[in-house]
Amino acid sequence: MMRLASLRIASLCLAAVLCLAAPAAQAQTEAAPAAPAPAPPYQLVRTLQSLQNEAAAGNRAAHAAQGKLLLDLEQAMLAQPASAWDDPRNTRAAVQYVLSGGQPGVLADILKHGEPAGLPKGLAEGALAYVMGDTGQARALLMSLDPAGLHESLAGHLALVQATLILRNDQKRALQLLDQARLLSPGSLVEEGALRRAVFIAAEINDLDRLEKATAQYMRRFDRSVYAENFRQAFATGLVRFDIGRDPEKFPRLIATLRAFDREQQRAVLLIIARDALIRGRFEQARRAAEEVARIPGADQATIARASLYRAASRIGFDKADGALETLRKIDANRLPPAEKEILQTALRVASHIVDVPAGITQTPTGTPEPADLDPRMKRIVAAAERSLADAHALLDGSSPGEAKMGEAKP
Repeated sequence: MMRLASLRIASLCLAAVLCLAAPAAQAQTEAAPAAPAPAPPYQLVRTLQSLQNEAAAGNRAAHAAQGKLLLDLEQAMLAQPASAWDDPRNTRAAVQYVLSGGQPGVLADILKHGEPAGLPKGLAEGALAYVMGDTGQARALLMSLDPAGLHESLAGHLALVQATLILRNDQKRALQLLDQARLLSPGSLVEEGALRRAVFIAAEINDLDRLEKATAQYMRRFDRSVYAENFRQAFATGLVRFDIGRDPEKFPRLIATLRAFDREQQRAVLLIIARDALIRGRFEQARRAAEEVARIPGADQATIARASLYRAASRIGFDKADGALETLRKIDANRLPPAEKEILQTALRVASHIVDVPAGITQTPTGTPEPADLDPRMKRIVAAAERSLADAHALLDGSSPGEAKMGEAKP
């Protein structure tokens, strides 16, 4: 099926290139029959949309081909006769092209001649402002437009853009617009992008129900998308924001949501959660996620090593014996990625410091409040442990050691 899709894409691209090449071929020989006119913009943009929808369905060849096609389409559209832009199908295609990742010069050139034919006032200018990064102007021109009143080729695009423009200021309205984008452009890259953004917003507003719903919808419709890995990362980051370790009732619900993923994907997401929670100082959350990884059969040795690392590191200072230290010592560092090796070394340093401290020391440092079940032996060195784990956090973030504090989340 994928091979057939790739062949179809290749034929579409070839047809577009042949159309573009026709005028050149005509110039080379006057004796040849008159070459057909280049394809009109609306037909060219259909080819682009086909590629992008194939990418949303998981076709990596389509994803790789669209960059070249976007550039080819720019030249073809700039070479169109002025009369082409009297056709509303072509002006809609120009806006669609730019909102699909095309070069803004196409739309800027059309706007030099006034309001494009067949478009609501402000749509083309607002779309150009959006892709040029002028969000204030884009909001002023686009937010008053009704996506449902546009042609089907643009309706979903506009709803998605409107949601993006307000997602920081009016997240509930943004979610409504994302739902509208999905309904107006089913099965397309617009719907795929709308679902990914919905996960981000649901995490921002701590809407667990919405996060579960968007996840299930995405995995049911776009689990093979070329952007699925980005989705899993956003999903895992969203779960960390819920701080599930402090609310045990949420954890089973989140694990149930993960059942929409296959085993390999479940492990990947849980490892992201465990790692992110650990460096944010959410140790109970890290422990729960790491233990859940261990319950999923079929993991390779590298995955087992990472899960063991996150679980043991999360238990430093809470184990009443030196079990966490012994577990850390047994981990084969050669099975860990470079960043995790740094976490292992830091965790070993902190754990060794804790185990070696005299048992009678109970001085309480100032600063971060201590959990109720914190080992009394750790109280004298909590500040040192914080600095050590902060060093690991800094190594992961690329910042200088000492800039981060244990338990602080990045913005």
